[in-house]
Amino acid sequence: MTAMIREHPAETGSATVPAAPSSTRSHPMMIAIVLFFYAVMSIITIISWARHDAGLQMRVAGLGLGAMYAVCVWHCTVVKGGRQAAAFFSLAAVLTFTAEFVGSNYGWIFGDYDYTGGLGPRIGGVPILIVVVWGVVLYSSFMLITWVGGVSGRPRPRSWGGRIAWSAMLAAATGLVATAWDLMADPMAVSGVWNSLLGLEPWWWWEGGSYLPELQVWQGSGGIPVSNFAGWFAVVFVIMFVYTLLIERPDRRVSTAVHTVPWLIYAYFYYTMMAAILEMNWHDPGIHQAMLIGTFTMGPVILLGLIRLVDGARPPR
Repeated sequence: MTAMIREHPAETGSATVPAAPSSTRSHPMMIAIVLFFYAVMSIITIISWARHDAGLQMRVAGLGLGAMYAVCVWHCTVVKGGRQAAAFFSLAAVLTFTAEFVGSNYGWIFGDYDYTGGLGPRIGGVPILIVVVWGVVLYSSFMLITWVGGVSGRPRPRSWGGRIAWSAMLAAATGLVATAWDLMADPMAVSGVWNSLLGLEPWWWWEGGSYLPELQVWQGSGGIPVSNFAGWFAVVFVIMFVYTLLIERPDRRVSTAVHTVPWLIYAYFYYTMMAAILEMNWHDPGIHQAMLIGTFTMGPVILLGLIRLVDGARPPR
């Protein structure tokens, strides 16, 4: 564990950023919080399987989202600083809300869909919870990409041409990793299993689409439009491109423990989606396709993070 929680300041040119006294304690605390929700979800899943009650797991599928968001903000504050954290999550909230508002009210960007009241309070038709989900997925995906790519804490190119190209590559990689989650989340959310078991459904597509067209939905047409995933990628790309080009500064802290947190959070999304879809498959035998697709899209980056984690925990020779 000593190697796992060892931290050092990130290099910023010729100077270094001094460590905050509490920084070595904060990341183990964050890890403990995230692992707590893993344990809770594992217990819920076991009970749900034992009772053959998919509805139970579905009710608590989003358990921990608020806590994950708080951990992400906390983590960003420690790793990048308060101003960086405020800038990142403000930019993410404003742009994702705008995209969702335009999408749900006018059918642009993602396709023609509608949110229901199943996700809680809404502003302009957009559930507040959706903006929270976007923030968690964005941050964990970005930090995971920079970690597995080996570029965490490194200064960006100095020329504008180099910075633009660098930002575009990071934004595109983050967009792919974030959208990989939605390949699982969207089929799970629009499945008719929600309505048949709970009488509660998150959202639905008016005309459906070519992605999993045989998906049993509760309202609208089956399947999900490909434009939804193109929209997801585009929104993430724009947010991360603006952030990395104009706002981001090198990380203050670089260590295995630092990057374990976003890796665990991203993997938590996969874990909860997988458990929910497997249990929903009792009622809709075709929905397991979403889990297979998600496994082969989210899986590689999760495993790369695990490799980095194991390698960083090994004692130096």
